[in-house]
Amino acid sequence: MTTTMRALAPAPDGRMQLVQVPIPSPGPGRIFVEVKVSAVNEMDVQVRAGGWGPQVKRFRKTGPVVTGFEFAGVARSDGARIKVGDRVIGYVHVLDGPRVHADFACVAEADMQVIPPDLNDEDAAALVVMGLTAIEILERLKRLSVGQRCLVIGAAGGVGAYAVQLARSQGASVGAVCSSANAGWVESLGATEIRPYESEPRYRPGDRFDLVIDCPAKFSFREAAPCLAKDGMYVTTNPLADAAGFARAALTSRKAGYLMMLTTTPAKLSRLVELHGQGALRPVIDGVFDMEDADAAFDRFETRGKQGRVLLKISS
Repeated sequence: MTTTMRALAPAPDGRMQLVQVPIPSPGPGRIFVEVKVSAVNEMDVQVRAGGWGPQVKRFRKTGPVVTGFEFAGVARSDGARIKVGDRVIGYVHVLDGPRVHADFACVAEADMQVIPPDLNDEDAAALVVMGLTAIEILERLKRLSVGQRCLVIGAAGGVGAYAVQLARSQGASVGAVCSSANAGWVESLGATEIRPYESEPRYRPGDRFDLVIDCPAKFSFREAAPCLAKDGMYVTTNPLADAAGFARAALTSRKAGYLMMLTTTPAKLSRLVELHGQGALRPVIDGVFDMEDADAAFDRFETRGKQGRVLLKISS
């Protein structure tokens, strides 16, 4: 029986490389998982570029794999809930969890959930982090209702595409800021109004949005506030990008929301699967790359104008 597996690791030249590393062994409370599909996220490309030094040092204590924190795969050991052969999705702790850009990973059972047969591996992996983020925004921070208005900035990206769908499923009217090239695709997700960023401003005189979702996290509460309804909320996917906004929001009925979603729970993953089953969240996949083409996948993630998630096929 082989004792090594394929894994991705940063190369000295600043790219990603395939390496052979020892297969990990699960400790208490962990499940040995064969990873089928993973995804590329912002943190991954920043690690490739040399970022997140303290976290990378922590990851290296358990092995050389330092990228990847969401996946679809198959359990190869038993736990309390999950049994050998179960197809699972998972989202490991962003700062402390093991990384999963490898053939196998040992993941805490609490970070995983069994998925139904009608959800294939690629679709399942595409839903995890960005779908959970959209749920956090639209079910925890600011649930919308029929007739309310929402603006999604960066509507063709991972979080944005799911936010458009979920806001529309709640009955809201959804404005979308995206490229003109992606306008038709974003409309197919449920957007009722498109504002191409090349030719139109994000906000217009008279705008009164109940919720503004800033997916690129490049803007501010201060800019959005005049266009929010009385009890409206501005949500950024990176709270550190607009720390002053939270102080300003404390002085008004218009609020600023933030996300710090470092981990997940089986209940949240179950809700994700449930919303998919209801048709409220349709997986959005820009492209699927083999592990050997990981650099192309990382590069694609950084390309403006992509449509949804960039995935890595780990094993057949």
